[in-house]
Amino acid sequence: MRMKTYFLITLTTLLLAPVAQADSIRCGAHIIEDGGENPPTMEEVIKKCGKPTSREGNKLVYKKHGKHLDFDTEGRLMAIHDIRNDD
Repeated sequence: MRMKTYFLITLTTLLLAPVAQADSIRCGAHIIEDGGENPPTMEEVIKKCGKPTSREGNKLVYKKHGKHLDFDTEGRLMAIHDIRNDD
């Protein structure tokens, strides 16, 4: 009976866990996260994180953080990705 209870608790926890997790980048005291209802603008990210290593259209690259940030055409943060070794 105890094993069945543990199994049900574990299963319920896994089913209720969020499917997609937001990625983030820490810039000093600031944490920038993708997703959400009010994503930060490119200007807000640059203000908090400083000048990026490079800027390629709607993408900012912060090599010291190992991340690149993708923005939509209105300049809102859409996704944060880890920099792959070949970037």
